[in-house]
Parts: sequence; C-alpha cells; structure tokens
Amino acid sequence: MSVKEQFDALRIEDLAARTGFKWSRYTANGSGVLPAWVADMDFPVAEPIQRVVRSLVERSDLGYCEPPEIGDLPEIFGRRMEEQLGWTVEPERIRFLVNALQGLDLAVLLGAGKGEGVVIQTPIYPPFLEAVSGTGRRLVESPLRRGPQSGSGHARFEMDLDQLRATIDRDTRLFMLCNPHNPSGRSWTRSELEAVAELAIEHDLIVLADEIHNELVFPGHEHTVFETLGPEVRERTITITSATKSFNLAGLELALLVFGSEKLRRRFDELPHFVLAHPGILGVEAARAAWSHGGPWLDETVAYLDGNRAFLTDFLDRRLPGIVHGPQEATYLYWLDCRGLDLPMAASRFFLKRAKVALNDGAEFGPPDSPLGFERCTRLNFATSRAILEEIVERMAAAVENA
Repeated sequence: MSVKEQFDALRIEDLAARTGFKWSRYTANGSGVLPAWVADMDFPVAEPIQRVVRSLVERSDLGYCEPPEIGDLPEIFGRRMEEQLGWTVEPERIRFLVNALQGLDLAVLLGAGKGEGVVIQTPIYPPFLEAVSGTGRRLVESPLRRGPQSGSGHARFEMDLDQLRATIDRDTRLFMLCNPHNPSGRSWTRSELEAVAELAIEHDLIVLADEIHNELVFPGHEHTVFETLGPEVRERTITITSATKSFNLAGLELALLVFGSEKLRRRFDELPHFVLAHPGILGVEAARAAWSHGGPWLDETVAYLDGNRAFLTDFLDRRLPGIVHGPQEATYLYWLDCRGLDLPMAASRFFLKRAKVALNDGAEFGPPDSPLGFERCTRLNFATSRAILEEIVERMAAAVENA
C-alpha cells in the first residue's frame, strides 16, 4: 500500500482508540468531537521507523543509551541537513535533549538574565511565551502584521521591522525566532531573515532559532537556516530542531541544539549533567531511521499535506469567506482569523461547542493581556486524511451558517 493509500485509509474509530492526547482528550465517552488541534500528524509513521522500533521491543533492547555522543547520530543528522538544506553542522556543535521545549527553556536561561528582555513575534507557539514567563525574563512583544488582503481572504503575515526596531531596548538580550513560523505557516524569506540578522548584530542579541518544522515547506518556498546567513550571525545563534515534527515522532522524544557560539556551548556544558535529561533509546533509534531512511516517506507526506493545504484554502475561500487566512507556505498548522465572522464567543470554543471540532485557542498564542484579539482566532491542524479534513471543515461551515 502506498503512503497516500495508507493516509486515505485512516478511520476515525481507529484514531479515537489512540492514547496520545490529541485524540484521547476529546474523544472519551463517545463525544463525537473531531480533534484538529495539537501538532501531531494522524498519519502512520514511515516503515523504516516502524521496523526499528518493533525490533527494539521484540528483543527487549530498551536499556540506556550513551550520552552525549549517542553513537553516529550527530553525523547522520549532519548529512541529512547538508543534503536537504545545504546546512553544514559539525558534530561537536550538537547537544541532544529530550524535547524542543527543554531547549526553549535552556536557550532562554543561557541567552538572557533575570529581568532582561526577550523578543517574541506574536502570534506564536505558546511555549515561547511560557519559556519567558517561567524563567523570570521580560517579554518584549513584537506583533506580526497582516499584509494587504486579497479578494480571496488571503493576507500574508509579515514582520513589522520598524516596530521591531523601536521595541528593542538596551536591556534586550535574546530574539526568539520561529522559522518556519508556527502558527502563521510563513516560510521566512532570506531577505526577511537578513533584516532580523542585521538587528541582532546592531543590538548584540543572541538569536534562538526554532527550526523544528524545517522540512515541512511546500513547493515554491525554500527554508533558509538562520545561522547560515554569515559567520557573525552563526556566532550568536542557537538552533533547535528535531525529527519529531517532520516524521511524526512526538512520543519518541529527542531534540537537539546546534550552537554557533563556542562560549554558549561551554556554558551549556557546565550545566549539571542530569538536569539535562538525555533522550532514551527509542527516540535515538527512531531519529536515526528517520534521517537515514525516511526521506521517501517524507517527500510523499509533504505532497499529501500540500494537497490538503490546497483543499483547505479553497474550502475557506468558498464556504467561510469571513475568515482571513494564508497563504500557507509551510507546516501543517493553519492560523484562522475569525474576527470577520462575529462569533458569539471565542473561536475555538464556538467550533468545539457548535461543530464538535477541537481547535487550538488563539488566546494562548499571545500574552494574557494582549489587546490583539487572538481569542477570536484559532489554529487548525490539517495533517489527517482528506476525508476526515473534509468532515472537519464541513462541520465548521455548517456551524457558522447556522449561528
């Protein structure tokens, strides 16, 4: 069975039996809710990954793996990044972690002191905000702006560079970059990233580049690794990435940091050894299989997601023209600005209550006191079968039409 046929064959009753909280949170007791929220794909993972995990379990090979080298995994990751992104990553610059959230917290701790400023572009993946508030750093919010809206309801998110420049003060130390951007689906262009790099150099900022979606970019767009913009940029950059998003391995935890700065890497290495929590053997071997043998599966998966993206964009244009959205350039997460629908409650609550569709609450993508109205927005995960996606958006359209 081809990858596409496997994806098309997904059944709601099988997905509802999964224990991962994307489905288990909303499908208990036969609720009939369709979840399209947290960033898990519904798709079966690549066969090479299934084989290696199955083999480990069958021979009870679930013991400790050796940190920090983890065998030849740094070299395997480096080859994959060189082939796919033209990014040269020397093994000695890599440090492995359990997950990307751990990396966010650590990078904020390394990059800014208590009370010092951390720049975040909203709307943003909620753990960015939590990494700042949870470590006692000061949030410096730089909202993204919508570009001109086309007749089809599309309005591309853009960086407001003038506002960003005015926001950075003398106590700002760190810039948190999400590239590609979650939740807007932007694949930042080289020129946009060069503008950020110029500001970082001008204000002597460290840049934390979250590039965990770097292989989920659609045709016509290209991912630029931030640290590749030049030696001075690399020297101030910490990059976070993982196989978990591209290859659907969130439960087999493994992430990594790539340090451009030897000084920051030494500070990281001085942290207490067991505070870091090293990944387990399942995550290590799954990542090895993904980066070594998962490429064909990922190519077909991106093609399937691109079809879902096109379908969703067309559906929104036709049936929900009050939603401002897109254009989608990367990731399987679609930000929907529902302010034009004049809903009687927060967007995610409306669709859960009236359509039995679980989406992410837009309010979580900005600070609690944000005046930007993110609660009237929501994020939709379209990494599921086309049939299930059609059911999700048909329910949403019917709820709006009957409101």
